[in-house]
Amino acid sequence: MTRLPATILLAAFLAHGSRALGQQAVTGRYYPEKPEYLVGEPIIFDFEVVNHSPKVGEIAESNCDDLGPGPFEVDGVARKKDPAPFGCGRIPFSPDCLIGGSEIPAGGKYRTRLFLNGPFVLNSPGTYRVRARKSQTIGRPDSNEVLAQLSVVSLFEVTLREPQQGELKDAYKAFFKDMKNKNPMIRDFAASAITQNPPVFAEGVISALAVDAITGTARAEGLGRLGTPTARAKLIEMASSGSEEFRQPAIQALGELGNPDDCQSMLDIGNQNTNYTQAEAYMYAARICKQRAIPAFLHPLPNADSQLDGYLAVAFANTQSRDAIPPLIGLLANTNEGVRSDAEDALETLTHRKSRFGTASAEASNDSRTEWTNWWAAQAITALIYGPDRCADPQPLD
Repeated sequence: MTRLPATILLAAFLAHGSRALGQQAVTGRYYPEKPEYLVGEPIIFDFEVVNHSPKVGEIAESNCDDLGPGPFEVDGVARKKDPAPFGCGRIPFSPDCLIGGSEIPAGGKYRTRLFLNGPFVLNSPGTYRVRARKSQTIGRPDSNEVLAQLSVVSLFEVTLREPQQGELKDAYKAFFKDMKNKNPMIRDFAASAITQNPPVFAEGVISALAVDAITGTARAEGLGRLGTPTARAKLIEMASSGSEEFRQPAIQALGELGNPDDCQSMLDIGNQNTNYTQAEAYMYAARICKQRAIPAFLHPLPNADSQLDGYLAVAFANTQSRDAIPPLIGLLANTNEGVRSDAEDALETLTHRKSRFGTASAEASNDSRTEWTNWWAAQAITALIYGPDRCADPQPLD
């Protein structure tokens, strides 16, 4: 591979005032903390913003950034794909975001640390070409004034090599030590480093992490990524008791592992919980259990509220089972428009077919239900059934 220089392309222009267009009030860059890393070591990059202006700036920060694709692209390496519980359907709610901001003093700097190999699988030695992009408004504290429009494109290479005996353990020692630091931000970063792609020797440390606001979610994610029998047992324990905010990441970790041996445990977790925690368990259980989950989902249907009905529709679709079609057709008669729409989405996911009537009104839904009933009577044995990982635009029922 031809080596690239560490090229940083920057454009940060003043958005107001009498300064000439193109003058850089604020500049930014991404850069690796080291030019070489070990295979299996957390690869850390810094995002640095420098305020060249005589005014104090503010950069917005949000944990919803974690839900997006992130700033990095790595040539020849695909992003990890985790099974989303909602499959091809609409996500029925907006995630809660914590939004804040950090001040950048006049002439000062802002810096945050990010992981490259969290969203990517970089488990082979070699030199990787990386791109990082960021576009963001830099404002003024307690004001609607815009200090600069920051646009950063950074291009660089990072080299991974195989560790010698004991090297990888040595690379993790600093993170293990930081887990005892009194600064919660340092502990949080160390927990993320240890759990994003954990080596087997870190299992004891991950299992011992406290289930609290700093390390609770990281513990569940790390155990899920380890996927050992001991780790799965601890996740089942976490998902079955304690605070709901930590049961949910444990359920997600089990769902993303997708071990068929966890089928009954996931169904039991769904039965033990309520509200979204129950729904999450059912939606992931459907992916793990497939057809075996159908009886468990049929049981609560007669007495379920509209919220659970909608989630059960998604769960039926996640089973990738033709036995899910009849109960979904039945949900088209639900009095709640949202449930009818969820059932319609689920039927489209499983069959790649769509009724011409839709579900916007009770009358249209009844017509749709009749059309689906007739189609299924003729196609129940021969119709192709698809899963939530094979989404496509539905064709009309015929």
